[in-house]
Amino acid sequence: MGLFLSGSPGGQFTIWPLDRPRITIGRSSRNELQLGDFTVSKEHAEVVVDGVQVVIRDLGSRNGTRVNGADAREGIPLKPGDQVEIGHVALLVSAERPQQPLALDESAAAGSSHRIQIDQVLERRALGGATALVRLLSQAGQLLVLLRPLKETCDQILEIVAQAVPASRYVMLLREVPATPPVQVAARIRAGATDKPLLLSRAILHTVLDECSSVLTADAAADQRFRAQESIVAQAVHSAMAVPLFDNERVLGLIYVDRQDLTGPFGQDQIEVLTLLANMAAVKIKNARLLEAEQSARDLAQQLEVAVTIQRNLLPPHPPELAGYRFDAYLESCYAVGGDLFDFHRMADGRLLFMIGDVSGKGLGAALVMSSFLSAARVLYTVCSSVAELATRLSRALHYDIAPQRFVTGVVGCLDPIAGRLEYVNAGHPAPCVISGGRLRELEATGVPFGVLPDVPYEGASVEIEPGALVAVFSDGLPEAQRGEEFFDDERVRSALQEAAKLADLPAARGAILARVDEFLGGAKRTDDLTLLLLQRAPG
Repeated sequence: MGLFLSGSPGGQFTIWPLDRPRITIGRSSRNELQLGDFTVSKEHAEVVVDGVQVVIRDLGSRNGTRVNGADAREGIPLKPGDQVEIGHVALLVSAERPQQPLALDESAAAGSSHRIQIDQVLERRALGGATALVRLLSQAGQLLVLLRPLKETCDQILEIVAQAVPASRYVMLLREVPATPPVQVAARIRAGATDKPLLLSRAILHTVLDECSSVLTADAAADQRFRAQESIVAQAVHSAMAVPLFDNERVLGLIYVDRQDLTGPFGQDQIEVLTLLANMAAVKIKNARLLEAEQSARDLAQQLEVAVTIQRNLLPPHPPELAGYRFDAYLESCYAVGGDLFDFHRMADGRLLFMIGDVSGKGLGAALVMSSFLSAARVLYTVCSSVAELATRLSRALHYDIAPQRFVTGVVGCLDPIAGRLEYVNAGHPAPCVISGGRLRELEATGVPFGVLPDVPYEGASVEIEPGALVAVFSDGLPEAQRGEEFFDDERVRSALQEAAKLADLPAARGAILARVDEFLGGAKRTDDLTLLLLQRAPG
C-alpha cells in the first residue's frame, strides 16, 4: 500500500513518500525524513513496512510520537487520513500524493459533554431572561482569549467575578501539581486587589477540591458542615460560595467568595454563574500554563542551541594535514551537548600532539567539565616537554576544579612523523588499537583517569607506527553501544577495525565502523556519546 506523509514544518509544505522498507524520522541529518523542529529528537521515530502494513513506531523520543492522539511507542499501523504528531510537528497520511496543503481537523480535541452542560444552563436561564448573563459571559470570553502571564490572568479573572457576584472577599487558589495543597495566587477585597493571604475554611476547600463540586452556604455560621470552622466564625462570614476550577479533565484549584455583611445570602443563580465563569477560567489557566511551559521549553532549546554551537566551536574544525599521514575525527553526542572531546596541536619541532577524552556522566554537566578540561589542556600544550608531564599536570588541575565524583578518561598522544613513533599516555581509557599487516595491537591503560587523584605521576609508553598502519582511538560509546542487555563489546570493535583497515579512504573506514554499530543497534537509540579518531600512515 503506497502512502504519503505531508505537512508544513517550518512553514514549508513538504511531501514524503513512504516507499522504503524502513524510514527513520528525526532532527539529525542522518534520518531519511529530517524535521528541524526543536521538539523533535535526534532519532525520533521510524516507519517500517511490516507485511502489508505501514507501521510507525516511536524510538524513545523526548516528546513522543502519536497517531490520532494515541501513543506510538508500541507501533501503530498507518492508514489514509491519520493525523501523526512527531513531537509538536503535525503530519497527515494520505493514499495519494497531495497537491496542496491539507488542513488538519482539530475539532476532535474539543470535548462536547461540557458544551452541552453549558448550553443547558444557558437555555434554562434564557427562558427566564438571561440577557445580563450572556453579556457577562461574552465579556469574559473576550478578556480570557488575550495572551497574558498566568498571574495577570488570575487577577483579571477575579475582576470578572467581582462584576458578576458582589461580595466582601474573592480568593483564587491553584494547585501546582495534582493532589498537593493549593496556594493563593490572586485575592480581592471589596476595595480592590490585595496580596494579603486570606484565611479560608478548610472544610470548604476539601469539599470543592476532593469532590469536584460547588459549595453554597446561605448561612455559614449555622451550616452544620462548616459551623466548627474557626475561619467561618472568627471572620463573621454570613454567606459563602466556592466552585472548582475544572478544565474538563481535572480540578486545578478553586474560586472562593464570601460576604461578611448582612446584604443577604448568595443564591442558586449566583453559584451557577460562578461555576460557569470558573470553568471558562480553568480552561484559560490551563492554556496559560501550557504557553508558559512551551515558552520555557523554547527558551531552553535556544540556550541548548547556543551551548551546542559553543561546544562545537571548541573542537578543531577539521583534522590536521601532515605529510605522510592522514587523519579523521568524528564525535556524536547522545544529547544536545556531551562530555566527549578530541583535539590536535602542532608542536614547534614538527611533532603532532593529539588528545581524546570522555567526561564521566552526560549532558550539560559533562559538557561544562569538557570545556574546562580542554581549555586547561590547551594552556599546557606548549609548557610541557612530554605527554607524561602533560597528563600529570592536567590531572592535577582537573582534580581541584571539579566535583569528587567527576573524572575524565583519555588518551594523550604525541606523533613524531619522521621517526614514525607515537608516545602516549592512556588514562583509564578504552585501549586504542594499532592495525598493521593484519595484526591488531591494543595500547592498554598506563594510568588512572584524569582528576581521580591530586598528585599521581603518569608514565608514558611508545609504539612504532609502520607504513600503512591504522591507529584507532575511541571513547567507550563504541564498545558500550547497547541493544537491550547486550553491548557491542570489544570483540566486535576489533573485528570492525580490522575490516575498516582494509579500506584506503579514512572517511570510508569511519563510515564502515559506524555502520557496523548501527547494524548492531537495529534502530535502538544511542545511550552514550561516541568519539572516533583515526590516524593512518601512508604505505611505504
